[in-house]
Amino acid sequence: MNHQRTARAVAVVTAGYLVVLVVWIGWFRVAAPPGTLPYQLAALVAGFGTALGLAMMVANRRTAEQRRFERSGVEGWATVEEVRPVDDTHSELQMQFTIPGSASFAGRIVYSIPPAEKERFHAGAIVPILVDPSDHHRVLLLPREPLDEE
Repeated sequence: MNHQRTARAVAVVTAGYLVVLVVWIGWFRVAAPPGTLPYQLAALVAGFGTALGLAMMVANRRTAEQRRFERSGVEGWATVEEVRPVDDTHSELQMQFTIPGSASFAGRIVYSIPPAEKERFHAGAIVPILVDPSDHHRVLLLPREPLDEE
């Protein structure tokens, strides 16, 4: 989750909602037919919730650069040579990257390994990767292939 983009989206929607609320209080509330105040408030709250949900969905989308990278990246594999914990959530992976049609190269990635994936990252493990063809320093670790159900 991109926390900065999400916080920015919440701030923009809240600021917009405050403007709508001021306009409603200043002009529409006084001219509203009697007995419709609860429905107007419900519509304002529902509108805020909807706008907030949509803004958070948009904020969590991948950026255009990330989508381009996923479309044009070259598939390969990496052999894990060493795993060193950095802190409770991150590990440093020393890897040997192999891309078909080019020379192998070494590198390291600091990665947050989910608890369910711990057994996947050990010395000697082979992990599928996606590499940016214009910059081999940009590497994306691909998720594990789903196991076939019998």
